[in-house]
Amino acid sequence: MSRITSDRRTGMLAALLGLTMLTLGAGAFSLAMFTDTAASTGSFTSGTIDITSSPAVAFTVTNMLPGDANTQALTIANAGSAQFRYAMSTVATTALGTSLQLTVKTLGTDCATFDGTSVLAATALNGAAIGLATPGNQAGDRILNAATNEVLCFRVSLPGGTLNALQGLTSAVTFTFDAEQVANNP
Repeated sequence: MSRITSDRRTGMLAALLGLTMLTLGAGAFSLAMFTDTAASTGSFTSGTIDITSSPAVAFTVTNMLPGDANTQALTIANAGSAQFRYAMSTVATTALGTSLQLTVKTLGTDCATFDGTSVLAATALNGAAIGLATPGNQAGDRILNAATNEVLCFRVSLPGGTLNALQGLTSAVTFTFDAEQVANNP
């Protein structure tokens, strides 16, 4: 019986050794595989908000008398890459700047005809405003798409009832245009 046991042990050992070799061989084959890798790249560029107004000097008017008016075209342009909304405010000096009246309309036929849509009803030149420079959507703010412009007609008048105390005065005025992005800006 010991010979049978010994043959049996040898057979089992041979079977185990064969299985071990088969397993190692299968493992070696499973480690050999095809592989591949792909990569993609990206680029990011931020947009721009760039408002311009022209001409740089909108008005140079001399010898205004009560009842006179002067109209000039002012082009507001979006030189940026994103849509923006803008507001305008004015600061004028002296009592003359407070007495002068500003009215703004869209282009219409032309600025001389002054028949466009009203943007700003007649108001004192000093402190006049279209929209508000406060961030966010405000009543009166104007919108311009990227790479577009609009022509606005500005009329400044000296009312007929202006008093003698304003004779010979000069008023400087600054028109300030503030723009902000529309996207993601309630």
